[in-house]
Amino acid sequence: MTPNLLRRLAALSPPSVRRAAVGAVVDFKSLPARIADPRRRAEPWASIHNVGGGDFHAVGLQLMGVLQTHAGLVAGDSVLDIGCGAGRLAGPLAPLLASGGGRYLGFDIHRAGIRSCRRRFGGEPHLRFEHLDVRNPEYNALGRQSELSAVFPTRDGAIDLAFATSVFTHMRLPAVSRYLAECARVLRPGGRLAFTAFALSPGREANAAFPFQPFDATSAVLDPRTPERAIGHDRAALEDAIAEAGLRLTQSLDGEWFPPRAYEGGQDLIVAVKP
Repeated sequence: MTPNLLRRLAALSPPSVRRAAVGAVVDFKSLPARIADPRRRAEPWASIHNVGGGDFHAVGLQLMGVLQTHAGLVAGDSVLDIGCGAGRLAGPLAPLLASGGGRYLGFDIHRAGIRSCRRRFGGEPHLRFEHLDVRNPEYNALGRQSELSAVFPTRDGAIDLAFATSVFTHMRLPAVSRYLAECARVLRPGGRLAFTAFALSPGREANAAFPFQPFDATSAVLDPRTPERAIGHDRAALEDAIAEAGLRLTQSLDGEWFPPRAYEGGQDLIVAVKP
């Protein structure tokens, strides 16, 4: 079955099937690089949990650099990886945090991703992974718990830096607001939150690569049939949600999805601090 045929079939399938099919295309394209580069042979298979294409390890390093440059990540931090997936950021973070006594907690609503992380990082005692059975039409359609009542698996004030990369791009704004409130709860005073999003503003709402269509009063989507596939939120609405959660916005940087970009990243980067 060719990659193009897989894509066409995927477009007509339920989200879980579509994601697995698209992941299979990513895996197929990555085979030459996996064969040529021994380091890439241990990468998780995207057909099991698809986090996009590219060099899994290199993208993780790039994301860690973004956190260091824009969110103040240091080796001694206690970090929370919201939507950790298959551990793309956990890999490069593991040695950094080990060198400074830092700790890592990653959680995801996709059970297979957490199983993969626990296998790969079982020998890293400063890394912990938890599954939250939260319902999301794109990633966990049969989840038992609503996004609007999700509780992060850590205590109040335990985290120095929380981050969510390409998570809020698959959630409706009320659910994003709930996650922001949980971030405020688990961050210590002075703790930071960094997340990526499609932050829409007048004149920066859609383009040929990302043809967002209006969805509700504050959001737009790529496909109204499956909104959580990719959601953009009004920048002002995101900023209001940050403030309502008790956080203070410190940076908002445009990503490459709508040039010109202001930092080395695809989606827009937003950084906030807990006063």
